[in-house]
Amino acid sequence: MDVEEPLVLLNPGPACTSERVRAALGRGDMCHREPEFSELLASIRDGLVRSLGVASTHEAVVLTGSGTASLEMATISSVRAGRKMLVVVNGVYGERIARIARTHGIEVVEVRSPNTVPADPAEVVAVLDRHADVDAVACVEHETSTGLLNPVAEIGRALASRPVVFCVDAISSMACEEQELAGIGGDFIAGTANKGLHGLPGISFVLVSAEGIERLRQVPERSLYLNAATYLDGQRKGDVPFTPAVQVCYALDEAIKELEEEGGHKKRAEDYRERAELVRKGYDALGLEILVEEPYRANCVTALKLPNGIDYTTLHDRLRARGFVIYAGQGNLSSEIFRVATMGHLSLAQLSRFVDALGDALRER
Repeated sequence: MDVEEPLVLLNPGPACTSERVRAALGRGDMCHREPEFSELLASIRDGLVRSLGVASTHEAVVLTGSGTASLEMATISSVRAGRKMLVVVNGVYGERIARIARTHGIEVVEVRSPNTVPADPAEVVAVLDRHADVDAVACVEHETSTGLLNPVAEIGRALASRPVVFCVDAISSMACEEQELAGIGGDFIAGTANKGLHGLPGISFVLVSAEGIERLRQVPERSLYLNAATYLDGQRKGDVPFTPAVQVCYALDEAIKELEEEGGHKKRAEDYRERAELVRKGYDALGLEILVEEPYRANCVTALKLPNGIDYTTLHDRLRARGFVIYAGQGNLSSEIFRVATMGHLSLAQLSRFVDALGDALRER
């Protein structure tokens, strides 16, 4: 009997993983109150900050949950009682930060731009100057809904002399983009095991600076499960407050080792740039229009306008029949675009085959 080839996932997470990372799931059961788990947790915490280039400035707080869980933890840990959060909004995930804050009773000031236009650091500063009660600024580095990169490093530099902390959603940009985390000035940096780290979904984390740690000691306890101070205090002693996804932790530890053996986050970002260049040459040859202008495009996701005469469901189904999974647009773009992620454990050969399959799917009648 023929073995069916696995689908090549070109959605922005869960991303394809290596056989080595998947095999780590089979290491067996472990009690999270035993010394072996403390050793695994320490390996992950140390590995994250080391492999991402922030070992001298940040600590990792690891939790079981999707990337949104880490983003919620970062958001509610950054604003003191009676103060506000300034949120950069130019897409679905900026909207998500604002919604998280408001859900927890944090008042929000927004800086908006169209969803294909990067945030303007000068405007962020101008709005901040008008709101002396803002305690934290939050921005998405890579707006996954459109493939847009925001200038988080420039925003971080503009905030450096101000009495605010900087909360960065780097969930889909971490290890994918050339801008290094060490250069963005983030005090709370939300990330996830999957996507650019090539681990498995279910574990996420927040990288917290010394200023961020000082701040999380000052905020009210807004959540039982997502209280960063509880996690940090426990993890410094090798403990966790709630039952973790142990097997997924095994896989993340292996993914971090794989990342470092392959050359680290700088090399992976270079690989992602090479992937983007390959597929985008193919899109140009097929006459497809990319939503975001070239200087502002992320390496890991490309949003493409649907050509006349074909809807997303039809294109998705044709490509799935050829072994590839693409992704729909979000929000008000859901009927206008489709998205292709080039993240995860993928080869250039697989992406070349995808471009050929995309051409066949567009020509199919």
